[in-house]
Amino acid sequence: MIEDKEIIEFLQRKGAMEIVVEIGHEPQRHTDLREKLLLSSSTVHDRLKVGVQHELWEQTLEQRPNGVSKKVYELTDIGQEVWEFAQDENLRQYHMARRDAVRRVRNAENAVLQSVSPEDADWQDEIDSYIETERFEMQQRLDDYLTDT
Repeated sequence: MIEDKEIIEFLQRKGAMEIVVEIGHEPQRHTDLREKLLLSSSTVHDRLKVGVQHELWEQTLEQRPNGVSKKVYELTDIGQEVWEFAQDENLRQYHMARRDAVRRVRNAENAVLQSVSPEDADWQDEIDSYIETERFEMQQRLDDYLTDT
């Protein structure tokens, strides 16, 4: 049971609960979270920093097979408690569905922009690359989801 009102207030901030869910699934780097979540790098950084202060997660070093270590965030006991309740509510699946829906909307909007822009417009390449990036990211999420089920 979390008795600290500040922790509850923090968990209500944009992306905080989503970070708990992702870190609970597996330890994550800042870069991993930034790529998965629909949050700016500065928001992810802020949430990670404040989450450490509230002792929801901690930053550790994970050794990789190539000998290089990387900083990852892992849940503490308090974070684990929140994550277990989030699991009961299928929160990760809901977050993933929301992110995919937002990405589909962005792709559709970009398709419209691409359709209404002249073919020789200098911004056409930017629209195309964004759509391709989104398709790639959606495929990664789908692959992650399928391996989880």
